[in-house]
Formats: sequence, C-alpha cells, structure tokens
Amino acid sequence: MHKVGIALSGGGTRGVVHIGVLKALEEAGIYPTIISGTSAGSIVGAMYAHGYSPAEILAIASERSLIWMFSLRLPSKGFVRHTFLRKMLFRYLPEKHFEELKKPLYIAVANLNSGKAEVIHTGLLHDIIVASSSIPVLYEPIRIGNHWYADGGLLMNLPVSPIRDKASYISVVKLIPRKVLSFDEVNTISGVAARTFNLAAINTIEPELPFADIIIEPEAIYQYSRFNFTKIREMHDIGYEEARSMIPGIRESLAQKGLLD
Repeated sequence: MHKVGIALSGGGTRGVVHIGVLKALEEAGIYPTIISGTSAGSIVGAMYAHGYSPAEILAIASERSLIWMFSLRLPSKGFVRHTFLRKMLFRYLPEKHFEELKKPLYIAVANLNSGKAEVIHTGLLHDIIVASSSIPVLYEPIRIGNHWYADGGLLMNLPVSPIRDKASYISVVKLIPRKVLSFDEVNTISGVAARTFNLAAINTIEPELPFADIIIEPEAIYQYSRFNFTKIREMHDIGYEEARSMIPGIRESLAQKGLLD
C-alpha cells in the first residue's frame, strides 16, 4: 500500500498546473509514489513516474513553444498529428513499457470500439500516453491492436477510483470547471472543441470525486484556454500557489492517518 497517491486530470495546456502542485507537495516533504492521469495528466504523470523533478518537467514543457504539438493536416480522422508529442516522449521517456517506470502509473483512455473507459498500467507506454491525449476531431485516434483509442477525458477525466485501494491518501488535481461557457460565447474552432470536451468531462469527474481525500482545484486557471501556449509559467505558478495554500490541511489529514514521517 502506497502512502500518498495523486490523480491528475486532463485539461490541455492547463496541465502545467500539475507541475506546480507537485512542486508545492515536494517542498512540504510530501512525495506521491503512485500516479494516475488522463490526457495532459498522463503526460505530466509519466514524466514524474520516470523520476523527473517538477523543475525538470517544467523545463521540458517550456523548452519550446508547445504549438509544435499541433502538426496540421488535411482532415481524415483528425486535424492534428501526434508527431511532436511522440518525438518528445521518445526524447524524454526512454521507458517503452509501464513496468520500467520508477513509480506505478495508471492512465485512462477511451476505447472508441467498446465505448468504455479503460485504465492501463502495463504494456506499451508511449502509445497509451498518446491515446489518452487524443482530443477527438482535433487529434486522430490511436489504433492499438484491433481497437481505436482517444482521449481518456471523454469517459474518465479524473481516474481516482483505479488507485483508491492502492494508496492510503489520494490528492487529486481537477482542471475542468463544473460550469462551461454559454455557447454564444464560443467563437473559435478550438472553443467549440473545448466546450464539447468539457461537457463530456464534467459528467465523468463527479463520480470520481468521492474517492479523493483532498481536491486541489485552482479556479484561477479557468481564465486560461486549454489551448493557451503562451502562459506556461503563469499557469504553473497558479497550481503551485493553490497547492501551497492547502499544505497545512493536507499535512493535518496525513498526520491523522499516521502517514507523516
């Protein structure tokens, strides 16, 4: 049984919030040893499970404009290829299989054939990360074996329950608002995609929240689009400050469970 686990939701580029949260936790001497994640949460989670520090993960995220993750193409199954994401994973995650990571990692994906969420923690690593990050229509789905997979946020945007019986205390980072913009306020293709995705994600998050010991939800992040590629440091700092403000409560809860060293 792990002492502390962390579940990281999807949220597009808002996912850099996860890095700030991990930084605040580590500064307080709190080190999650089991991770679950969806979409952006799966990317940050994989980097952390590899052994990168929050500072190193932020450096990777800031190395070049993340706009290169969008390699536009003519429509077929999606407008965007995964070329940059795959190159980034190949460069920074030498592990080919989940079992090679330093910390256990669970990733949620949506099986487009069965219409059900799947949580993967063994086997090929890169393909599952890419699949979990494949926002429908914008990104082409990923074929693994005989099935097609897309963004896990469609069916399980915050995978807490899969690690509930594996950790004594679970922190979750939620990056999807309970309310979405009026459709009249949506005036871009990315805005339509974000609204559609958020509507689906909201209904998948609520059933998972009761499994969490504490929910970190920095509402200030909602002023940023999930496709904002220019405010990486600002979004990171929002996550850091929110988690830092919650550290006393987290430490108290851990102490009550006898989980503080």
